Amino acid sequence: MAVLVNVVLPVFLVVGTAALAQTRLRLDTRTLSRAAFYLFAPALVFDSLASSDVGGREFGQMTAVLILTTLALWALAAFVARLLHLEGPTQATFLIAILLMNAGNYGLSVNLFAFGEAGLTRASLYFVGSALLSASLGVYLSARGRATARLALRRMLSMPLLYAAILGLVFNLGGLTIPEALAKAIHVLGQASVPIMLVVLGVRLAETFQSRQRMVHLPALGVVAVLRLIVAPALAWLFASLMGLHGLARDVSVLETAMPTAVMATILATEFDSDASFAALSVMVTTLLSLPTVTILLNLLS
Repeated sequence: MAVLVNVVLPVFLVVGTAALAQTRLRLDTRTLSRAAFYLFAPALVFDSLASSDVGGREFGQMTAVLILTTLALWALAAFVARLLHLEGPTQATFLIAILLMNAGNYGLSVNLFAFGEAGLTRASLYFVGSALLSASLGVYLSARGRATARLALRRMLSMPLLYAAILGLVFNLGGLTIPEALAKAIHVLGQASVPIMLVVLGVRLAETFQSRQRMVHLPALGVVAVLRLIVAPALAWLFASLMGLHGLARDVSVLETAMPTAVMATILATEFDSDASFAALSVMVTTLLSLPTVTILLNLLS
């Protein structure tokens, strides 16, 4: 119960507050989403990489766990999509709803509350990998729902998260120093990422309820919940053991992988004209179900 009250509940309180505020304020979701994706998230990615003191070996192991888990989930999701006869935009949204976890707003908050600043540092590094996943594979799969492979690749290469990560790695590995004023500005922008993303999540969930979207593709929605909340962290735990990852880095990696479907799935589905209704429902259902699953996982990790 202590884990629920002190770690998970604060996240839901912020999200719930944003959802309630949306009924009165009618916030512009698209503007908030684009600000988070194009401004705050790249700043967080750059700041996390450029200033990180986590060893390269540990970061490499965490990245390997993310990649292996993603590949395994992708294979499972693609197989199930064929069984369910999902095609085109709906299939694309189904895949990204499983592959993209909410490692940013939800994951960073939970890791901060559970493991403190040390957990947040490692969670930020994991978020870098998940952000690159969203900016690359997520964009590509979403665009491929209606576009050619070439166009999808062009959209993928236009994402600022990719270049923020590259610059962050250059500054970190090269031992370069960022001017103090610039470093502080980037840090402030990055710190704004978590609260603004929590607000976006709350607003998106409020819009989903208010629009009274039909529960279409119910079996597919159930598969998303199972693969995203149960199978994904189990795979991450397995691959972490195989990679020799242990301690706080392992706990953070498993916990980040257990996060619900990312809000980015809805943003990408809307941007690329995929099945935005299914994406929003996936975010809503997995976020609500993550309350017990994340709480149980935190107790297991403890």
